[in-house]
Amino acid sequence: MILKKRLHFILSFVLLAVACSNQSAETNDQLVESAVDASNEKSAKISGVINGSANADIYLQSLGASAVEGIDTVKTDDKGSFSFEFSIATPGFYRIGLTEQNMCVLIVYPNDDINITADGSNIYKTYNVDGSEESNNLKNLNSILTARDSINMVLQKAQMTRNQQLFQEAVVVYNQITESVDAQIKAFITKQPGTMASLAAIQNLSMDNDYQYFKQVTEALKGKADGNEFYESIKTQVQQQGKLAIGAPAPEIALPQPNGEVLKLSDLKGQYVLIDFWASWCGPCRKENPNVRKVYAKYHDKGFEILGVSLDKNSSAWLNAIKQDDLQWRHISDLKYWQSDVVPEYQIKGIPLTYLVDPEGNIAAKNLRGTSLEQKLAEIFGE
Repeated sequence: MILKKRLHFILSFVLLAVACSNQSAETNDQLVESAVDASNEKSAKISGVINGSANADIYLQSLGASAVEGIDTVKTDDKGSFSFEFSIATPGFYRIGLTEQNMCVLIVYPNDDINITADGSNIYKTYNVDGSEESNNLKNLNSILTARDSINMVLQKAQMTRNQQLFQEAVVVYNQITESVDAQIKAFITKQPGTMASLAAIQNLSMDNDYQYFKQVTEALKGKADGNEFYESIKTQVQQQGKLAIGAPAPEIALPQPNGEVLKLSDLKGQYVLIDFWASWCGPCRKENPNVRKVYAKYHDKGFEILGVSLDKNSSAWLNAIKQDDLQWRHISDLKYWQSDVVPEYQIKGIPLTYLVDPEGNIAAKNLRGTSLEQKLAEIFGE
């Protein structure tokens, strides 16, 4: 995919001490600033014992959507005991540890009094929490994710050794485990949507495919997590994504065809329409064109249409690419490159990008290419 040349904050939340989740979510270009008044700040306390870590430095950090902020560092006593007391205005994710590799993550609310016990040789695998049901929920989530992260390491090893057979076998197992893990994550969220642990959980899902879970969590946390960076950024994404969710009406597009006449997406209502965002200068788009051409030939007479929406800026390059690639479907463009009106309307951050619209004008699927496009159309029209 060719990405638009803009800065994007990456929402990356590490739940595990060693292995990371393989999912991340893109936030808005600007994170919503906290609306919490400083006068509303209260305090929280985290104390406990790290066995085998007498007179050691232990840190406390706040995990934000764009940065990790150091809160405090204290030294344990002769028995490994420690205590932090700090100001807190809104629920958040915090981690304590001896090093960045030897730590645990907690969910902390204002007025919490949390007690931790752990073995200093491996805090993550041995820590226990009293006084924070949410932190224990997070532990339960981590145990769900462990299966996927372990097979992830097998995949990485197979890639490094270039053992193709081992890699293919690992991919099959990975897909099976991922399907199981995703089902468990969704059950976890459904059981307790209005929790910070579920806010962490949805970051392991895809907003394109699992929008309803993101919406469920952000609505359930309304009034509880206001001001938390993770919550505010995901809430903004949900609001924007809502109009592009599966089942939502596809936003109207009205742009000139090569002959200058304006064609609207709504003019094609009554058919399944693949909106194909592409450009002559986009290598991956041009590489995909033979696949798109194949399904067009197979299903066009059955009620399938394609609307090629180009992000070109040069008319000759656009028209030459249509001719060279033998793209016989409908084409439109305002030749405004990334400044095209369709870019913000469809939240285009990279191309190729596709939306499949049903005969009623609602979004039926997204990002269908290659095999996934063929399978979806076979499901709709039959072989």
